[in-house]
Amino acid sequence: MEKDRVTVDQLALMLMLVIAGGKFLALPSILADEVGHDSWIVMCLVFAVDAVCLCFLLWSVRLNKDGLSVDRVLDLSLGKVIGKLLLAILFVIYMSRQIVLIGSCYEMFAVTFDINTNWLFFALPVVAVTTFALTRGFTAMARVSQILFGLVTISVVALLVNPLLSVRWSQLLPFAEAGWGNMVSCAAKQSYWFSDYIFMYFVLDKVKVRKHLYLPIMSVFIVGAVITVVMDIVFVTLYGSFAPHFRLAMSKIGAFSLGDGASGRWDWLTLSLWVTSVLLKITLFFYCAYKSLEKIFEFRHDKINWFAVGAI
Repeated sequence: MEKDRVTVDQLALMLMLVIAGGKFLALPSILADEVGHDSWIVMCLVFAVDAVCLCFLLWSVRLNKDGLSVDRVLDLSLGKVIGKLLLAILFVIYMSRQIVLIGSCYEMFAVTFDINTNWLFFALPVVAVTTFALTRGFTAMARVSQILFGLVTISVVALLVNPLLSVRWSQLLPFAEAGWGNMVSCAAKQSYWFSDYIFMYFVLDKVKVRKHLYLPIMSVFIVGAVITVVMDIVFVTLYGSFAPHFRLAMSKIGAFSLGDGASGRWDWLTLSLWVTSVLLKITLFFYCAYKSLEKIFEFRHDKINWFAVGAI
């Protein structure tokens, strides 16, 4: 479908938003609980592996001159049964990550914005938005990411600038105190939170490939990784041994972004702008989960299967 066409620039901007979307919530607390102030090293390790894997993904995009879809590639290379099994695994991953993200968003709204509602009334509007986005196609989501990119980036920078000035770098010492064995083990175990770029496989046949493919996407990936690592450093240095007890890193960083002379909670504005990237990530995962079912059960590609949407 033409509404699913996407450019390299749109992929790059969307990648930047999804990197900043989910890792600013529960992940820093989980890593701090496992390896303490060395959590930023674990992030660097996983991002380094991610960078290599992303290069292979982009290579596959470059090689796909015939515009084959991901299910067709899997069928030709691994066979139909193995291909469907891999798509089923991706479906489970995307469903579980949606649940984790919606749960974190629900908690952030309740704790930070003092908005108390039950789970159902919080989730239903999110479901409505994601379903609407699915009917509009991937291109609509990519265009929304273009609109939000500047606002989200400014909000993240605004939240991090003041706390970054308060960072006590000595809190990061001694270096690698948790031990390299523990850190590598933690990186492998928490890799679930990374590899956000695999959504590109679901638009493998829709990408308008151009001469410069690696530079824009890899550049954005590096910037997103650096911002995420800086956020984690800010979090663990500000809260030290208490970091594992604060589930929502961005919410706690927002409190420091106010400064001593701040009047009112202007961080609510920046947090509200930033949280749109989380909602976009949930929408993207919904799209990928649906596409997994579409390819497993071989639904028609030119219309929405509402039974599959209802199942999700």
